[in-house]
Amino acid sequence: MDAKYNWLIDNGAVRLTLTAVAFALWIAMAVGLMELAVKI
Repeated sequence: MDAKYNWLIDNGAVRLTLTAVAFALWIAMAVGLMELAVKI
């Protein structure tokens, strides 16, 4: 990543948003795997 994007990562709100999105995706994936496991 370019140095000009450093301020974006240093921004607390942006980092929090990225973390929240990653967490949501992780939860969704876990739920999806559970649903799949129940069907089998």
